[in-house]
Amino acid sequence: MTGNRLGRVILIFFCLLALAAPGLAQESSSDPDEVNERARLHLDRGDTFFRNGQVPEALEAYQQALKIQPELAQIHYSLGLAYAGLKQYPEALAAFKMAARLRPTWAKAQNNLGVAYLKLQGWREAVAALEKSVKLQPTDPESYYNLGVAYGKLGRHQQAKEAFAQAVTLKPDFAPAQKNLGMANIKLGRWPEAGEAFQRAVKLNPRDAEAHLGLCAFYLNKGDREAAAREYKTLQELDQGLAKKFANLMNK
Repeated sequence: MTGNRLGRVILIFFCLLALAAPGLAQESSSDPDEVNERARLHLDRGDTFFRNGQVPEALEAYQQALKIQPELAQIHYSLGLAYAGLKQYPEALAAFKMAARLRPTWAKAQNNLGVAYLKLQGWREAVAALEKSVKLQPTDPESYYNLGVAYGKLGRHQQAKEAFAQAVTLKPDFAPAQKNLGMANIKLGRWPEAGEAFQRAVKLNPRDAEAHLGLCAFYLNKGDREAAAREYKTLQELDQGLAKKFANLMNK
């Protein structure tokens, strides 16, 4: 296989490989708005349920709090977390949207609104919410990571790279951000930078199959087949399905 064709095959595979999914940010029930005493009882009870993994019970408690104080941003935010925990993403989206409307300067609400849009494949809406989040809280690596994912979904790989780079600048041990930085660099054809990012990702999380796949692709592109074979062997040990898909594509 020629070098140019090898590069195209690898690029096709990484375009098919999904960016690591973001998670929702959690935050305590502290709220700058005055909380009704009865609403606070339900809210605190819901938080206890949520921390203990009793998400349906938490949802019910938050709904009770909402009946008492429907204009409190924290209650809508907590409802969003509970709905997301139950994978009811349309309901989570509506709750985070209301929390962000009631408290427009709340970065975590904007961040989770963006994540909810990502879960529902609303890429452009996710970018808009997450760009607000990083403006409101420019030192939050999670928001930059999620923004990078949103940019990547729209094929805006240079902006994705910049967002992931900012995430790892703020949090150098952020393994998923290091890995996705590598993926963004592959899509931009910046192989040396991709290799460095994947090496850091593997060092942070040696059992990340996608990071080893990235290193395998990097070494193949570099022409170091011995190193590529070593990484591919590790990939097979970690994720046989992913290794098989990559091998099938390379053999076409």
